[in-house]
Amino acid sequence: MPDVGRAARLRVQRQLAVARHGVDMLERKQRIIAAEHERLLLGADHLQQAWERAARDAAVWADRAAALDGWPAIEAAAPSGAATMRAEAGHVMGVEFTDAGEATVPERLPSGGSSALELAAEAMAEAVRAAAAYAAARRASTTVEAELVATRTRRRAVEHRWIPRLEGELARIEGALEELEREENLRVRWALDARRPRRTAGSRTGGAG
Repeated sequence: MPDVGRAARLRVQRQLAVARHGVDMLERKQRIIAAEHERLLLGADHLQQAWERAARDAAVWADRAAALDGWPAIEAAAPSGAATMRAEAGHVMGVEFTDAGEATVPERLPSGGSSALELAAEAMAEAVRAAAAYAAARRASTTVEAELVATRTRRRAVEHRWIPRLEGELARIEGALEELEREENLRVRWALDARRPRRTAGSRTGGAG
């Protein structure tokens, strides 16, 4: 058998082993990322509900403050600076995402007004903090979901395209090697038959005595 045939078979066998190991690793990564994605989705749903409640409360108190103090008083009670947000990083299988978000709302200057105005300011600040936490959680789930889809796509490509192609190539190589082996065995038998001394008719009968 030619050395190139055995070398080709070994090369494809190694590639096939790498591909199968890759599928195992991608399946493990997919399971871990899927679990993390589920956790993030549940957290985002919870934070969405908290944000919606905070937004409704802020709207209720804003309407009450507007009725008692007027919208100009509400605008005057707004903080002078903008809210800031700090995000914490999370990691799963090499993927980085915003695991948590926290907003800081500047304190407003005292401006008088009714207690409804005070409660409206507090409710609005809470709504901003809830919105920031929900936005960070939703972005985290989106980031992890994108990696989950990419991992699933890579696994399917290896499992359904690369491995079958290598298996087909290996089958063709092994078939060719088997054919070469049969031909080699046949040539060996022919060579052995050619080297055997041929018995003459006289040797078969013991000669003419």
